[in-house]
Amino acid sequence: MAEFDIQKLANKLKKNYGSLKVAADEVETIEFISTGNKALDLSLEGGINLENLVELSGFNSSGKTTLMQLMLADMQKKYNTVGIWLDRENAYYNNRSEFLGIDNSKVIKFKPTDIPIIPDATQALIETLSNIPKDVYKFIGIDSIAAFDDTAKIDRSDMGRKAKDIHRMFRRVLPYIDKKTLFVFSNQRTWKPGVLFGPNTTVTGGEAGKYFTNYRIELNNGKDIKDDSLGGEITGNYIKAKVIKTRSGPAMRSITFQHFFKKGIPYLSGYIRLLVDRNVLQPKNKTEFKAFKNEIILYKDKKLKESNVEQILKDYPELNFDTYPEYNVEEEEKEDV
Repeated sequence: MAEFDIQKLANKLKKNYGSLKVAADEVETIEFISTGNKALDLSLEGGINLENLVELSGFNSSGKTTLMQLMLADMQKKYNTVGIWLDRENAYYNNRSEFLGIDNSKVIKFKPTDIPIIPDATQALIETLSNIPKDVYKFIGIDSIAAFDDTAKIDRSDMGRKAKDIHRMFRRVLPYIDKKTLFVFSNQRTWKPGVLFGPNTTVTGGEAGKYFTNYRIELNNGKDIKDDSLGGEITGNYIKAKVIKTRSGPAMRSITFQHFFKKGIPYLSGYIRLLVDRNVLQPKNKTEFKAFKNEIILYKDKKLKESNVEQILKDYPELNFDTYPEYNVEEEEKEDV
């Protein structure tokens, strides 16, 4: 029997399916965008890969918009990207976005009145993307998917209409997400009252996103950050980010970083805590360190402060990992002894 020629079949099918290829002939290009935080980037195996759909879910003040804007800023810096921002929450301020590094002269912004319901947003995205050249890098941001008007109020005969519209939007827009495009949307989390077993939170923007996304990051608010020099004023909070889903590496990784309402998210915030979690560094007092009451860590018989992370990495360059740190079993064995 003659050997089956798969390449010949691929060439035949290509007449009807233009992008069809034998998998081995596919040249994969991996271009990562930074989330704006080193610890989170390492947890994601390098950051966010282009040609993907990303969900950021969290409660109020959990840094969703800030992370989205930091991603756009990094993508603009690397690829001269055009931003398409659907500002359903009316939360996009030029001064803030410029402070985070965004070039607003390259951002198309849709206000809430322009896109009141999901079908309007779908049409706006398709029309915009269709008019941007293929060789231009594009960042799509929806802030947030939960803030669209409920179309079910217009037609009560179909109370599931909004959910269907969200599914339809993803299905229609996904074909436009090519290797030069990134699609990021935020989703509001809220409590489910009366829950005794199982998850007690849910997303108000529906569950459609998790079926279409390549990345899902859940952001949970932690302890408030108070500035004693300002009379104990709350200037931010700690955020625990959990990688629920990723196509570029293992999921269910968690990191904790600082989120300042004014300054944003420091790039190296949470990095020392990641090294502690991976047993690379040891805190002087584990309980107090975990509760953010003591920032002293021990390394090479030296007492170091978590807040001096830049100096620590300068003095001990071996602690500056480029990939997610392997768990240090040797240190654990020392503790057991």
